[in-house]
Amino acid sequence: MSAPRLLPASTEHRDARPGNRVRRALVALIARLHRWAESGSAGSAVCTWSCLQGSVVPGPSEALFLPLGLSDPRRALRLAAWAALGAVVGGLIAYGIGRYAFDAVGRPLVSLFGIGPARWHSLEGLFHRRGAMLVLLSTVSPLSTKLICIGAGAFGVPFPAYLAALTLGRVGRFGVLGLVVRFAGDRLVARLERKLGRSIETVA
Repeated sequence: MSAPRLLPASTEHRDARPGNRVRRALVALIARLHRWAESGSAGSAVCTWSCLQGSVVPGPSEALFLPLGLSDPRRALRLAAWAALGAVVGGLIAYGIGRYAFDAVGRPLVSLFGIGPARWHSLEGLFHRRGAMLVLLSTVSPLSTKLICIGAGAFGVPFPAYLAALTLGRVGRFGVLGLVVRFAGDRLVARLERKLGRSIETVA
């Protein structure tokens, strides 16, 4: 009987890497929330994901809103409102982490972005000068809103200005996405199905 074939070390330990564990956990979380949404609680599932993503969980903010909205464009605006609500609450949690729990929670989250203590403290002046503007830009750009919100709390961006910028940005972002999905969702789905050559409902 031949000896069992050993996998290369790189393959054997690939799934043990922290990054892979985070990705698997993220996919499992989204899948669980999607099942929750399909059970009839789409709004609360979208709100929950947006809150988690806006505070401590990595991942795209539209991961739940877009597929659920495209599956039924008529409810896209309602889902967008839920997504915006959850994202604002998540941003408030992130602000609280920066203000009251930076050393215990905020610093480890910041380190995930490859930002060391020296680089982080060098941003203090920028937050003091343009904190609210940074928050607003982060909601509509590739900047990490979670990281910016933690920084806003850690560096003492005034709360009223912070809340106004966060709310304006999040409502604007999801409002525009909701309008696009509501009025162009059917065409987007039809185009995608033509490219796939099958119904999008059959795609796992």
